[in-house]
Amino acid sequence: MQPQQNSLWSKDFTLFWLTNFLMAVGFYFLLPTIPFYAVKVLGADESQVGYIIGIYTLSALAIRPLAGYALDSMGRRKIYLWAMAVFGLLIGTYYFATSLIILLVLRLIHGFSWGVTTTGGGTIVADILPPQRRGEGVGYFGLSMNLAMAIGPGIGLWLMNDNRYAMLFFGSMIMVAMAFLLANLITYPKVPLTKKSLSWEAFFEKKVAPASIVMFFTTLVYGGVITFITLYSQAIGIKNGGLFFLSYSIALALVRPLAGKLLDRRGPGLVVTLGFISMITGFVLLSASQGLYSFMAAAIFMGFGYGAVWPTLQTMVINMVEPHRRGVANSTLFSALDLGIAGGSVLLGWLANFTSMKTMYLISAIIIIIPMLYFFLYVAKDYKAKMLLLKDEHHD
Repeated sequence: MQPQQNSLWSKDFTLFWLTNFLMAVGFYFLLPTIPFYAVKVLGADESQVGYIIGIYTLSALAIRPLAGYALDSMGRRKIYLWAMAVFGLLIGTYYFATSLIILLVLRLIHGFSWGVTTTGGGTIVADILPPQRRGEGVGYFGLSMNLAMAIGPGIGLWLMNDNRYAMLFFGSMIMVAMAFLLANLITYPKVPLTKKSLSWEAFFEKKVAPASIVMFFTTLVYGGVITFITLYSQAIGIKNGGLFFLSYSIALALVRPLAGKLLDRRGPGLVVTLGFISMITGFVLLSASQGLYSFMAAAIFMGFGYGAVWPTLQTMVINMVEPHRRGVANSTLFSALDLGIAGGSVLLGWLANFTSMKTMYLISAIIIIIPMLYFFLYVAKDYKAKMLLLKDEHHD
C-alpha cells in the first residue's frame, strides 16, 4: 500500500489537473479579449476597462472567506461543482450584454464564482496529494494554470478575430463544460466537516497570516506587470507584448516542479531565497529594457521567481493547518493574492502616472525587498515553530 499512498499522479490527481487546466484555458480565453469587447462593442474607454478587470478581482476577493468557510463546513465536492457550473454558464451571458453597466454586473457575479472555484481547487488538491510529496504536487498542479496562461490568451484572440465574439464566448464555455464533466469523475477524499458558527475564525485563519502578508507584497508588484506590460512593451518599441507572458509562463512551468521537490527535501528557506533574488533581477531588467531580449529575459527571471515563491507559500499554508481548516486557510492566502493584485494595479498605475513606467518597475524591485526581509526575519521561524507544534499535537 505504501507505494500507492506516495504516488503523485494518481487517477484523481490527474483528473483534477486536467479539470483545472481546462477551466483555466476557458478563463484565459477572456483575459485579453474582454477589454476589446468592452471598447469595440460597448464603447468603453481605457479608464473603464480598468474597472472591468478590477471589479472581477475584487468580487473574487470578497467571496473567498465565505468560500473557505463553505468548503470546510458544507463539503468540498458540492461547493466546488456548483461554483464551476455557475462560472461556465455566466460566460455565455457576456454576449448579451448591451451596455457597460450590464457587463460590470456580470463581471461582479462572475468574479464570485471564480473566487469560490479557485479557492476550492487549492483546497481539494491538498486533500488528494500524499503529504510527503505535497510541495512537489502543488508545483505540478500550478502548472495547469501556467500552461493555460501560455496558450489561452493566444487562442482567445484567434477566436475573437474579425469580431467573432459568439465564437469566443462559446469556445470558453466548452472548455469549462469539459472541466465540469471531468470534475464529476473525481473521487473526493472525505474530510471531517467543521461545525463552527459564523465568526471571524470561520472566515480567517490567523496561523497563515504571516505567509499571506508575504503573498500580498509579491502580488502587489505583480499587479503592475499584468496591468501595464502591454502598454510598456509598446513604449519601448516591442509590438507583441504577449511574448512577455509566453516567456514568463514557460519559466514558471519549468521551475515549479523543481521548486516543489526542493521544498519537500530542504524546507522553504532556500526556495524562497532564490525566488526573491530572481524576482528582483526581473524587475530591474524590466525597468532597464530597451529591446526584445532584455524584455524577455526580465519575463524569464520573474517566471522563475514567482514559480518558486507562490507554490512554496501555498504549500506552507496547507501544511500549517489541520485538514478541516484547509478551505479557510486557502481563502486567507488567496484573499491576500487578490488584494495585492487589485491594490497594485491602482497604486502602481498612480506611480507610473506620477513618474514613468520604467521608474515604476524599478520601485517594484525595491518593494520586493520588504516581503523578503519579513520572510527571513519572522515567517520562516514562525513556520518552523508551528510545524513542530502540529507534529507534537499529532504525537499526543
